[in-house]
Amino acid sequence: MKKMHVIVPLAAGLITLLAGCAMQVKDNDPYAIRQRQLEARVARLDQLFKNQSLVDMSQRIDNMQDQIRKLRGDVEVLEHNVDLSKKQQRDLYLDLDRRLQKLELNAGNAAASGGSAADAQSSGNAEDAATAYQQNFNLVKQGRYDDAINGFTQFIQQYPQSKLVPNAEFWMGESHYNQSDFQGALINYKAVIENYPDSSKVPDAWLKMGYAQYEMKNWKAARKSLQTVVSKFPDSRAARYAKQRLERMKKEGR
Repeated sequence: MKKMHVIVPLAAGLITLLAGCAMQVKDNDPYAIRQRQLEARVARLDQLFKNQSLVDMSQRIDNMQDQIRKLRGDVEVLEHNVDLSKKQQRDLYLDLDRRLQKLELNAGNAAASGGSAADAQSSGNAEDAATAYQQNFNLVKQGRYDDAINGFTQFIQQYPQSKLVPNAEFWMGESHYNQSDFQGALINYKAVIENYPDSSKVPDAWLKMGYAQYEMKNWKAARKSLQTVVSKFPDSRAARYAKQRLERMKKEGR
């Protein structure tokens, strides 16, 4: 029995020693070491890839945001240029109209100074008409388009023989146009063309009729109106603007 008590602990100790040696051999196994190195390398590469993907994504987002900011800037510039062009055209029309009105009034005064009492009476009416016209014309300049439309309507009713009636019709059309009432504008532009064919406003009426038809997406009618300006009034300022709009329509495929 005593021998058995001695042998059992010795056997247990030997087994433990052999297991420790086996583990030590495994830990020192070059294949195991290589495997652990490869696993660590794969882990590092995987983390690096994830980090690089995040960097690339961040860069793409930044690039897209830069492009969006640039596009917004381009849109703002275009909108500004369009608004500036509209303002320049309106101011040009207003200035030309003012000078034309002054010339017509001076011509009426000159005729009255060497004419009869009836001529003088006519001149007085012309002056009254010019004053009324200027009041409504100022409403257009102030952007009070509804008031201008009402005022010019009354003007035409009160002074149907005035030389300024075609101008009143035209500026009524402009007042409608500036409020995006293109159908209403067409009525006034057509009135200038059909009822006052000798008026200096006819080329501008054809031009703006083409603009209104363009805004209404009536491309065929717009092209015809603009081409009429170019063919009938080739040396006019309106013809120059008509050519520009025709070229724009061509680029747009209209």
